[in-house]
Amino acid sequence: MSEGNVQEGFGVFEVFVQKTQADFHTHVGSVVAPSPDVALMNARENFLRRDLGVNLWVVPRQCVTATPYDSEGDWFAREFDRKYREAGGYPENGRLWKMYKEKVLQLEEIVEDLHGKGDKNNESASS
Repeated sequence: MSEGNVQEGFGVFEVFVQKTQADFHTHVGSVVAPSPDVALMNARENFLRRDLGVNLWVVPRQCVTATPYDSEGDWFAREFDRKYREAGGYPENGRLWKMYKEKVLQLEEIVEDLHGKGDKNNESASS
């Protein structure tokens, strides 16, 4: 729904529905209405006519803050290396934990070991 189709005095409201009390509110669409009360009625008629719900939110579109689609740089890039959270990192964590149990490692040794392994991977990839 484009902002150009909205009549004077009407606003676009984003609609969120909670199906059960255990569920999150989920965005289901938007409605055009002159006030939040009318937006609630329109949203109920449009989005809960056949489905059940326990709660309904309508939020004026101008109150929603979002990231731009054409943002400079990569907005969603990872700021830190979090490979340890990925499933592929578990064997590496097991190896480091075994080394730790055998002797107490210093932080510098762990970092050196990780950087050394990364350098070997880079050399094999470039070959």
